[in-house]
Amino acid sequence: MDFALTAEQELIRETAREFCDREVAPHAREWDRSERMDRGIVEKLAEVGFLGCGLPEEYGGMGLDMVSYCLVMEELGKADSSVRGIASVNNGLAGKTIAKWGTEEQKAEWLPRMCSGESLGCYALTEPGAGSDPGSLVTRAERDGADWLISGSKIFITLGSWAGVALVFARTGGEGPRGITCFLVPTASEGYAARKIDGKLGLRAQDTAEVFLDGVRVPDSARLGDEGAGFKVAMSALDYGRISLAAGSVGIAQGSLDASMR
Repeated sequence: MDFALTAEQELIRETAREFCDREVAPHAREWDRSERMDRGIVEKLAEVGFLGCGLPEEYGGMGLDMVSYCLVMEELGKADSSVRGIASVNNGLAGKTIAKWGTEEQKAEWLPRMCSGESLGCYALTEPGAGSDPGSLVTRAERDGADWLISGSKIFITLGSWAGVALVFARTGGEGPRGITCFLVPTASEGYAARKIDGKLGLRAQDTAEVFLDGVRVPDSARLGDEGAGFKVAMSALDYGRISLAAGSVGIAQGSLDASMR
């Protein structure tokens, strides 16, 4: 079956392509070599609306349909997948997850700041001993009156040292997926620390970090979703992340083909 983009979708793609040609592609090689990206790109992504392109308009996002969203991720991936990761994680893994599972107060607190670039979001699920099997994570959150104290570590967290808020998945119950809860943790919290990981084979300029949580205190109002529902929250977030990753990978393939024909 033939598939044609609407005029609006074509405009979105052209806008993304022009942005990437101007602000991303000229710097991609140097950023990759140095393993450092100019953090000014965050403000530029916010100005063009891409930090919140998939998020609701009432919170400062563009509210793009899924095809338009994927077109943006495709163009960013073609220019530099490290930059695509910023928009992808902020929109999908973090932003869309807050939009789906968050209370009105949580959405009002974080989504406008994420769309504006004031406070990026990251998704802290993977641990040194729990990657493809998140149900075995060991980071722990213990009740302390009306609060929770979170301790543990995460690894390979995109935007782990750039983000202002982290979706932290921690064990609040017994073993297995049903014992996990998600929390919105401000990264400025006492006991939160992040260290950038260098020496990667790919996405070298992207902020990928190891995160340490040492008795980080958050109120119960920071819980995202029900207690014990963290595994469902995590899996729904990965659905959002996978589609943008796939679109970005199409962009990488297009960029590779273009380069081979020069």
